Amino acid sequence: RGQYCSEVVINMHCGLRLSLAVFAACLLLRPTCCGHMAASVYDLWDSVVSKYVHLGTLEGISLHVVDYEAISKDANYSAFIDAIAKANITGFDRNETYAFFVNVYNALAIKMIIDHPCYNPMFGSCRPIKSIKEIGSLLHPVWGMPAGVVAGKEWSLDDVENYLRDPKPFKEDSRLHASIVCASISCPNVRMEAFRPERIGEQMDLQVKDFLANSKKGHSLDESSNVLHLSSIFKWFAGDFDPYGGVLKFIAPYIPESERQFIAAHSPGIEYFDYNWDVNGKPPCQC
Repeated sequence: RGQYCSEVVINMHCGLRLSLAVFAACLLLRPTCCGHMAASVYDLWDSVVSKYVHLGTLEGISLHVVDYEAISKDANYSAFIDAIAKANITGFDRNETYAFFVNVYNALAIKMIIDHPCYNPMFGSCRPIKSIKEIGSLLHPVWGMPAGVVAGKEWSLDDVENYLRDPKPFKEDSRLHASIVCASISCPNVRMEAFRPERIGEQMDLQVKDFLANSKKGHSLDESSNVLHLSSIFKWFAGDFDPYGGVLKFIAPYIPESERQFIAAHSPGIEYFDYNWDVNGKPPCQC
């Protein structure tokens, strides 16, 4: 994708601000200077999440905590947001589609917190937002608000999620529900590396396994009461798992063998964790 070089290189490996002469030289040397545009985009996002997402605990739930303030000041974060705005996604195959847009969703959810870190009620004092849902309103939920520009077009978080759920001409990969992160504690963890086309299958498998391994928000089997607790995501998007034979068959490869056998033998009742919408890190509010 050398043609992308002229659009995004100024915000990538060749530097944020180049003189015309250096930029011209970069264009001439674009196979080595710029390389594959998509790889450069992934490198930018990788540098952000590997540096500013860390293991932690919030409200008694272990998760990957996001350092929103540090990300907001990071040049590679700004470069990534600029790069996805200018990206040419024409001709993406299935792996490129999922890798690119899962990263995009996670970045735009983080951007939403960075862009709207404070809650200013009509009555009362300004304070940091407690939940991403406070950014929107009952009539205009945050999910439908403009979140950022992707490939020259304004997208909301719903736009990105709905595209990943129906990425024509490709079929949905329901592992996406453990890969996209809506900036909340009960969401799956923000991956500490960029999703990449050449590893997307492996990475999404690891995301599902990691999510289900969390007994406070992913899944927990209580054999004594014969109850299986699952994330509410599996309730809200139950239909997305029908191609796998349903939710239980979808999760089966990712849980311990002993639990698979118990579920098959005892058909436990299913209950869902309360969803904790609190932000998965401290919003960078300066009230």
